[in-house]
Amino acid sequence: MVKEIAVSNGLAPVWTNPLYKGSFMQSRSTTMRRVNFLVAFSIALLAAATVCAPAQTAAPAVAPSSQAAEIPSPNSNRISIDVGVNDKLGHHVGGLKQEDFTLLDNNQRRNIIDFREIDPRSSTADPVHIVIVVDMINTGFEVVAREREQLGEFLQQDGGRLAHPTSIAIFTEKGIQIEKGSTTDGNALLGVLNKASTDLRAIGRSAGFYGAAERLEWSLNQLGQLTAFEATQPGRKLAFFISPGWALFPRAGIEATDKQRKTTFSSIVEFTNGLRAAHLVLYTLDPFSLGRSNPFFYQTYLKGIPNANKAEYGDLALQVLAVHSGGTVQTTGMDIKGEINNAVRDANAYYTLTFDAPPADHTDEYHDLHVQVNKPDTTVRSTSGYYSNVQH
Repeated sequence: MVKEIAVSNGLAPVWTNPLYKGSFMQSRSTTMRRVNFLVAFSIALLAAATVCAPAQTAAPAVAPSSQAAEIPSPNSNRISIDVGVNDKLGHHVGGLKQEDFTLLDNNQRRNIIDFREIDPRSSTADPVHIVIVVDMINTGFEVVAREREQLGEFLQQDGGRLAHPTSIAIFTEKGIQIEKGSTTDGNALLGVLNKASTDLRAIGRSAGFYGAAERLEWSLNQLGQLTAFEATQPGRKLAFFISPGWALFPRAGIEATDKQRKTTFSSIVEFTNGLRAAHLVLYTLDPFSLGRSNPFFYQTYLKGIPNANKAEYGDLALQVLAVHSGGTVQTTGMDIKGEINNAVRDANAYYTLTFDAPPADHTDEYHDLHVQVNKPDTTVRSTSGYYSNVQH
């Protein structure tokens, strides 16, 4: 079954909003104000969804043994991070010990107070849940149709037996649709996907800058809801976004006011800490096609943001959030089945490291995290940083 989580986009359609009447220069100025407002609205929705998500969505079909993900108190300085260590072929490197890891927080070594290697396939560990997110907001219907064919091949491989509990979420202009529970039955999920896609109908979209602002609003709203819901679920979650991502607004970011930058920075803080607390890792599987804008432009924004003066809208790009959460960005075209099979290997096993963060000197103090492993020819991925409010 699929349930649509009620969502209000919070704004009148752009073409009926009096804010956009006037000259071209007025339009550009007010559009930047709109971008600023929608980012602020997404922050509020993320907080609201954290409270409302359990009542809006039924319990998962798979009932793991542990409690739901715990969101640390703002006054707590104990932080746990999930760490993936892979070899050159992308396979998990197992058997590492605590002494094999070095954790750097703002280039300062931190003592690891708890260390575990977790194999979700064992009977004592929570399974890693896979969430396949079909983005119908930022992707045309013809591309979505081709994606669905590829996704169907993935769900039906191995006779439809999936290695990990999996669910499907769909981002649409009408709101997020999210499955009530996870299952390892790929054929059942394909039926859910086909029914949901048949029931969906496109609604009118604005074109150009205005339309991009609208899609950014919807996308961030629904990402906030997904994050808040997954924070109520136990274990680690990997969200595979079949999506090109949303607009980066580089020009608007450059011309942003101090107030707009502060609002954007607040959103960066919320998503950075929220994804980590929810143990949710994002992966972008970009159905890139020739003739589209540069799919690697997001790399301009990969540096951590220490304060509001540095914040731009591109820092909230899907690809940037994915990399910062410990996930990957794949842009190999329409090989959705291959991309998912590559990403799903990260669900096999991982490590958790817990440490005490140092007191912060000010609110929302940024800490860059870097995990090193004394094992050659390995790739280490984890959250790239966090924001601390625990002061002296």
